[in-house]
Amino acid sequence: MGWLAPVRRCPVDGCPHAQGPFRLCEDHRRRFTPMGMAGASTDEYLATRPAVIIRGDVGRCGYPGCPFPVLSDELCDGHRYRWVKLGRPALAEFPAVVEQLRNPGFDLSKLSPLLRLEFAYLLQLRTEQRRTHIPIGDWNRAVRLVIEAGVESVRDRSLASWQQQVNRGCVARGLFRTLLIALHDLHDQGVEWDRDVWRPEYLGFDLEARRGVPPLHFDKIAQEWLRELVKRYFRLRLATTELRTVAGQLSSFHWFSRFLTECYPAQQDEPAVLDRAALERYSGWLIDAPDIRPGKWAGRRLTARTRKLHLSKLKGFLEAWRRYGFTPPLPENAHIYVDDLPRASGLQANFIDEYLMSQIEAEENLALLEPETRTMVLICRDEGLRIGEALTLKTDCLKRLPSGRWALVHYKSKDKSYRAIPASAAVVDAIGGQIQRVRERFGDRCRWLFPGVSRNPDGDYFISYTTLTKRFDAWLARIRLVDAHGQPATVNWHQFRHTLGTRMANAGVSGRTIREVLGHTSWTMQEHYSRIADDTLRREYEAKYEVRFNRKGQAVRISATADLSGVEWLADKIGRRLHAVAGGWCGRHIARACPKNAADGCYFCEDFQTEPGLLHIHQDTLARTLELQQTAAAAGRVRVAERNERMATAIRHLLDRVHQDEAEAHSSAKESAAPHRELNADAG
Repeated sequence: MGWLAPVRRCPVDGCPHAQGPFRLCEDHRRRFTPMGMAGASTDEYLATRPAVIIRGDVGRCGYPGCPFPVLSDELCDGHRYRWVKLGRPALAEFPAVVEQLRNPGFDLSKLSPLLRLEFAYLLQLRTEQRRTHIPIGDWNRAVRLVIEAGVESVRDRSLASWQQQVNRGCVARGLFRTLLIALHDLHDQGVEWDRDVWRPEYLGFDLEARRGVPPLHFDKIAQEWLRELVKRYFRLRLATTELRTVAGQLSSFHWFSRFLTECYPAQQDEPAVLDRAALERYSGWLIDAPDIRPGKWAGRRLTARTRKLHLSKLKGFLEAWRRYGFTPPLPENAHIYVDDLPRASGLQANFIDEYLMSQIEAEENLALLEPETRTMVLICRDEGLRIGEALTLKTDCLKRLPSGRWALVHYKSKDKSYRAIPASAAVVDAIGGQIQRVRERFGDRCRWLFPGVSRNPDGDYFISYTTLTKRFDAWLARIRLVDAHGQPATVNWHQFRHTLGTRMANAGVSGRTIREVLGHTSWTMQEHYSRIADDTLRREYEAKYEVRFNRKGQAVRISATADLSGVEWLADKIGRRLHAVAGGWCGRHIARACPKNAADGCYFCEDFQTEPGLLHIHQDTLARTLELQQTAAAAGRVRVAERNERMATAIRHLLDRVHQDEAEAHSSAKESAAPHRELNADAG
C-alpha cells in the first residue's frame, strides 16, 4: 500500500507539509473533500492551483529522520496517517511497528500456550505444503479473532463459527479450515477407512491416481447400517478398480439413501426394508425424483442412462452383499435383474463439426493461443487422449522407435495401464517446445509436461483442468468461433477425441484400428464411430517384418520383436488404410491435411513411403520425367525443365537407397547362410 516508502511532500506547489490521504496534506485534504465527494480526482483538484496554507512553527515530526512539520500528536501529516492505519500504537513503539512491516513475521506472543502451539503447527503445515503464502494481514485477522473469542483452543468452536466472522475470499477462512482438520487428525488418529469422509491423499493413492478426485462423503448416507456396508463394499472395489471410477459411483448410494429417507422414514434404519417391493418402488421413484444438487442440474429429472447407472451400481452392491456374506444378511428376495434396468438411448454424436474444426485448425487462429494450451490442443486433436490422460503426461512421454517414428506414451486411468500410440510430427514438435519451457522454469525437478501455473514452486503438481479450460474458452471467444449459421459456438476437450474417431471412421479406418488408437477396452464405444469390419488385420508376413521406404529412401522396418512394435504396426496400418497413393503409401496422420500440390507431388513429402515391389512404377516415372525435362529444355522452357530436373533427382535418390538396402539385405542373408553350408559340408 506504499506505507513503507518514505513520506513525500504535498504535491501543491509551495506546500511544505507531508502528504497523507489522497496524496495531500491535512489542510488541502479538507479543501479537496467537497470536490472528491462530487467525483473529482486529486489531479483535478491540483489543476485548480490551490493556495498554500502556512502553519505556525510548531516543530518537526517526532518520527526518526522525518523533516516535515508537525500536525498533531508530535507527527507530521504523513506519519500520523500511517500511525492511525496501524492501530494507533504507542508513539515510542511506532518506529518498531513500521520496521516489523519491513521485515514481517508471524507474531504468536499474545496467544495462550495451547493456542500458540496450534498456530505454530499451522505454520508448519502450510510451510510443508508449499502451495501458497500466508498474508500477514489475514494471519493477524485470524489471531485477533481467537484472542477476542477468549477460547483455550481453536477446537472449542466449529469451523462454521469461525468462518462466519471472516469475509469470503479472505485467506483466514482457509487457515481455520486447515488448522481444524489437522487438529482433528492429531486428536483422532484413527484409520482413514473408518472415517465417514475418505480423503484420497490419505488412502495411499499417488497424485496421478487421485487426479481431481474429491473426498468421498459417506456422511451423506443417512442410514448408519447402509453407510457402513457401502464403505466396506467400496474398500473392496478399490482393491481392483480405479479410484476415480469408484468415487463416481458414490452418488448412486446418495440417491438410494434419499429414497429410503423419503419413502420409508419409519423403516429406514432396518436392513430388512430392502425387499423386492422396495427395489421396484425405487426404480419408479427415480423417474420422478428431481435433482436437489445446487447449480444447473437443480430440479431436473434423471435421464434413462443415469437411472440405469444408479440401478446397476445398486445391483452390484447387492450381489457383493450376498456373495461375501455381509452382516446383517440381505433379504432373500432383494434382487435387481438385468431386465429391470432402463433402456438407455444411443450414444450422442459428440464430434466437432468440420466447419468449426476449420476455424480451430487455422494457423492464424492457433498462433493466437499461448504455447502451452496450443500443445494441449494438438495432442487432443491428433492423438485422441482423454483430457485427464493429457494433463498427467510426463516430460519423457515421447519414445523413439527403430524406424525413426515417435510414440506417445501415456497413462490410461480406466484400466491402470500405460499405452503407446503413434505421435504426429506436429505433436512431436509441440511437445519438444513444451519440454524446453518446463526445464527453463523448473530445471530437472518437474516430471509433468504441463505443470501447475500457481501454487507450484517445486513443480510437484500438474496444471488443473479448470485453469486449462479457462484459457481454451477465452481463446475460442477471441477467435469468435461461429457455426455454419453464424451463431457463437463452443467446444470442449473431449469432443476432440470423438472428432478423431469420426474422421478415422469416415476415412475408412477399420474398427480394430480405431479401438487401438483411442484405447477403448470394449467394442461398444468403437461401434459408436464405425461398424466397418476389418478384413485385413495384421498379415502373417507382417508378424516377421515388412520394409517400407520414406521419401528420403530410408528403410522403415517393422519388426514384431522390436520395442513397441505394436505402435509401428498401428502407425503403418492407419497410413496404409487411409492414404494409398501411386507407387506407395502416405503415412501422414489422419488429423492433418495433405500439403501436396500439383507442382511437387508425393516425391517431395516426408510422409511418402514405398516398397521394393513398386520399383517398376518409380522407374517408369523417372523415364517419363527425364523425357519431359529434355523436351522442355529443347523448347527453351527453363522453369518446366528445372521442375522436372528436381523431380528426377528425388526419384533417383529414392531408387538408389532402395537398391542399396536390397543389396545389404541380400549380403546379410548370404553371410547368415554360410555357416550352415560349412556345417553341412563337415557333416557330409
